[in-house]
Amino acid sequence: MDRLTRRTVLSSAGSAIFTLGATAVRGKTGRGSSRNNTTVRMKETDNIGSAERCRLPQSMMDALGVQADQQVRLVYDGEAAVFTVDISDDTFGYVSNGGRDRLRAKNGSFRVDGSADVMDSHLDEEAAKAEGGFIERTTESEQSELVVLAPHGGYIEWGTDIQAERMTAQLDATKWCSFGWSPGGGAFRRWHVTSTAIHPASFPALQDISERGFDHAVAFHGWSESYVGIGGPAPTWLRADVRDAISEVVDCDVRLATDGSRDGDSPENVVNWITESGSDGVQIEQPWAVREERRDTVADAVASVFEAL
Repeated sequence: MDRLTRRTVLSSAGSAIFTLGATAVRGKTGRGSSRNNTTVRMKETDNIGSAERCRLPQSMMDALGVQADQQVRLVYDGEAAVFTVDISDDTFGYVSNGGRDRLRAKNGSFRVDGSADVMDSHLDEEAAKAEGGFIERTTESEQSELVVLAPHGGYIEWGTDIQAERMTAQLDATKWCSFGWSPGGGAFRRWHVTSTAIHPASFPALQDISERGFDHAVAFHGWSESYVGIGGPAPTWLRADVRDAISEVVDCDVRLATDGSRDGDSPENVVNWITESGSDGVQIEQPWAVREERRDTVADAVASVFEAL
């Protein structure tokens, strides 16, 4: 889906489906709302390249009120996970082997409940932590043209939402975070949606700010590399300033990201399409040790760069 489509967020008919007052499928119990819950039998296929994607029959997508490339919540045996959806050309749904693992589903075909209500909008943060929920929060500033993002907060990519909150408070910026938890582990497995797939129609709080057209955006992330990577299509001088500021407060290497699959350059990446230009995002990827031990000082360092703009 192109940037314009993401920022305008569907036709009025599609947008009417996604309201903040909708009853969500609970992260823990997997009970669906009467409005749009349905079921389908799933099979495994080698023709889906990501554990985060699924295919559902057109009839089920129509019943859910979703379109291709939006997110859906699937529930197997009482446990929910989020998938980005494509259309299946028959009556079965499909996932990859990784998608089966995402649901912790048994071998063979299996039945899932589905819902368009991706977020546990009825849960506060404490309840979401306890129940293994998936929520989002936005803090808006009408004065600031900066938005700070943590698309994978909670235990999905630990520490990133704390950094976004800290930087937002310092600069009076707008903030959007999604948070996922899973008691006993598995938050990344269940709730991670890659930044190039995040669809505002599936994230109502994000949808609320999706058309602001910010001058700048910063996204805090975590990864398994040993260094900090500064990506995004923002000007090289700005990313270099962020790199240099972070280098002052961490013990590891800090580099401008060059890995084509993880450099944050894609116009489909939320950190980019949420900016007016579509190319003023800065994506910060951090190893666990930085997020655990230096997250506050990193957030402060990044804030100092944007405060000086």
